[in-house]
Amino acid sequence: MKRVLGNIWSDCFPMDSTQACVTTVYTSVVEDLTRNKQHRFIIVDQEFFRLWWDGVASAKQKVQVHELVAQRRLEFVLGGQVMHDEAVTHVDDQILQLTEGHGFLYETFGIQPQFSWQVYSFGASTTTPTLFALAGFSGHIISRIDYDLKVTMQQKQLGWCCLLESPKGLAQTCTHEGFFFQDQRMDEMFTPSDMPVIKDNIQMYTKKLLNNTWEQFIWFQIGHVLWPWHGPSDELHQQPHTQDWCLLGVRHTDYFQAIHSTHISWHIRNHHNLLPYSSDMVHSETGFYASRSGLKGLAQRASALLYAGESMFTCFMLAPHRFLDRAWGLQQLQKLRWAVSEVQHHHTITGTHTPKVRDMFVEHLGAGMQGVCKLMASIIQDRCLCAGPEPGGHFAMVYHPLAWTVTTIVTLTADFPEVNLTDETGNPVPAQVQNSKETPSAYDLLVLTTIPGFSYRYYVIRPMRRAQKDTQETGASVDSTKQFGRRPRTNRRQAGRRPVHVENDCYTVYLDKDTNLMHSIWERQSNRTIQVTQEFMEYHDNSDEGQVSISNNYVFAPNGTAKPVSAAVKMEILEGQLLTEIRRCFYRTVNDRDPTYTIYSQLACGPPGADGELLCHRIEQEYRVGPLELNHEAIWRTSTHLNTTQVLYSDNNGYQMQRRAYKQYMVNTLTRDRQSRLVLLSEQVHGVSSQGNGQMEDFFHRQLLIKQQWALSVNVTLNDTSVVHSVLWLLLGPSTLTRDLGQRSGVALQHRPVVLIRELSETTRVHPDFQQQEAVMLPPSLHLQILSIPGWTYNLNHTKHLQNLQKVFLLVSIEQLTDWKSA
Repeated sequence: MKRVLGNIWSDCFPMDSTQACVTTVYTSVVEDLTRNKQHRFIIVDQEFFRLWWDGVASAKQKVQVHELVAQRRLEFVLGGQVMHDEAVTHVDDQILQLTEGHGFLYETFGIQPQFSWQVYSFGASTTTPTLFALAGFSGHIISRIDYDLKVTMQQKQLGWCCLLESPKGLAQTCTHEGFFFQDQRMDEMFTPSDMPVIKDNIQMYTKKLLNNTWEQFIWFQIGHVLWPWHGPSDELHQQPHTQDWCLLGVRHTDYFQAIHSTHISWHIRNHHNLLPYSSDMVHSETGFYASRSGLKGLAQRASALLYAGESMFTCFMLAPHRFLDRAWGLQQLQKLRWAVSEVQHHHTITGTHTPKVRDMFVEHLGAGMQGVCKLMASIIQDRCLCAGPEPGGHFAMVYHPLAWTVTTIVTLTADFPEVNLTDETGNPVPAQVQNSKETPSAYDLLVLTTIPGFSYRYYVIRPMRRAQKDTQETGASVDSTKQFGRRPRTNRRQAGRRPVHVENDCYTVYLDKDTNLMHSIWERQSNRTIQVTQEFMEYHDNSDEGQVSISNNYVFAPNGTAKPVSAAVKMEILEGQLLTEIRRCFYRTVNDRDPTYTIYSQLACGPPGADGELLCHRIEQEYRVGPLELNHEAIWRTSTHLNTTQVLYSDNNGYQMQRRAYKQYMVNTLTRDRQSRLVLLSEQVHGVSSQGNGQMEDFFHRQLLIKQQWALSVNVTLNDTSVVHSVLWLLLGPSTLTRDLGQRSGVALQHRPVVLIRELSETTRVHPDFQQQEAVMLPPSLHLQILSIPGWTYNLNHTKHLQNLQKVFLLVSIEQLTDWKSA
């Protein structure tokens, strides 16, 4: 007998329905389950349930929830703070949001979810099921896979994929009232607002449900199909069964137990993921890699700051502090953990949400980051300062959040060009001063520093006194500047005839004075020169309703190849003792006052040996893009003469490098030939593709006016006029070099030192008895992952924790009984 196993579930989307989810859904669920013993319910995301639990639920309702969980009629599936996106969310943030939700469930109920349900993510990665397996999950359900894998599924090779798409590759979307099958004929379409599931039409819905499931039974080796149902379950289950099928209301546990009892095995799938997701031949859902790029960057920076704050708090909380309230400090970390976890939702980090929701998440992230910065400042506030004779200036603390030593250049800010910089011992520090990229009236103070793991360095920045100038006392060096005027695009036919070069101990970069663009890079270890050109370009998107495929928040659908957009390029080279910086501005027209695109490239001169190899073997590129013209997408194209055959290797959520061809994926990424590798490491998630031999395109930003009615009705158009900025690191060399340095460099880019600066409002100096804290040192190949922070109140002994929960449960039950008798 074939069986359709249906489940009733809740996944409150973080759109404009927050209050409704919190105040209505869970209250009504608890009431229904308490009244109807035959009903079952599953909860996926924890964010809205936690808001209901902490702010709405009464003591009586909490007792009822404990009872329902114990009876297994209320089941928590997945259990993360949100249902993260598998294509975009970094593995560190997947772990963060999963442990955040699971920590609450274990502390509150003493349970750990056993099954996952990733039904809305835009594609299926290999990172997520690997993580879930490590977390102790017994089963994993996905929904969206590429349309061209349907043939494989119909050959019964993907029997583990339980929630499917229709045979013709049309996505099936489930609403809270019933099914809506996209792209059906109008006479077959029923939407929640037009025709919710009620007693009068339940037979029609049941027939449609059975027809669809029957078509897909043949795809499986087993006689069970799990199907979500958002309508009245009683009426559905009352429909008569036949010898061929029956309908059962089940939990995920029941479904997997039914599969397990069949003792059927499947072929093991290879390590490749199911990305990107394409619903049909002309709809490749890769646009979200660049949708709301600014929010993606903010979320990444918030995640990195949270990691730094948690590691500092954990390392130094045991020491006495005059200025630190530990309970307050823990609260700051928990606020940012909440904000970073919630933004990983598959309709948030992907940029497929409304501007109103974007603003809410930006506010949460900003407030959380501000609190953690205050916490870190409080931790170090009283550790090393006392009164001294020196006037004015600034005090800077640089904290290194990784568990191995790093040598790098950090940027401080000064209001004066003639600077005297000293460390915590009072000794002068190598530094370089140049005009600020951010503020014309300020100066960037570049400092070479070496910091052990989980440690920090102090610096005092003071203006150089007249007496110091007279005695020629050493201060920060001032760079020399070479200006290259705007070069029009018409000059590019003469490219390469007048090169200018900049260099460090690892690379020599050649630039073309006729175009102000990069021409080639010589790499010292392989003694090989690679032709490398880089340029901002734009795709123009299809936005006309008459087109076969239209670009929107999800879909990238250009109407042709990318075109150069700059009519002129201006270049400035700043050379100093620590690094050389190449500043290039790209202007849409020759007479534009402000550039549309800017890229700052740096070659650092680090110390010799192992301490400086990460610093030397990278070309840092910081870009600023926008605002764009409407219906345009901005890319940064890197072209080389490497024979790559359009093959890329990119990581999977910062976890696993995989071979790709042509399509867009998130970076970090590399391309190669038999001799050399070109590696691009990214500070944040964005897309990358290869449209030609030896090429890589990085997708930075997009601005769309989506005219589709569904987008206009819920205001998810991407008329994004923001300026986005982020950082890339470019590595070039033989595979042995880039393989060893690539992964470490990627982690170092993600977790750069945190700089905190404050004014010296009174004469201040570093305490003469200053002692550097003990460093935490791991081998450079290891990255210390912080899975939890102090704050959860459960007993580490599982048996004792359950006993403590039972005591609390009984106490609350007695109080409820007393109140009932009094009433």
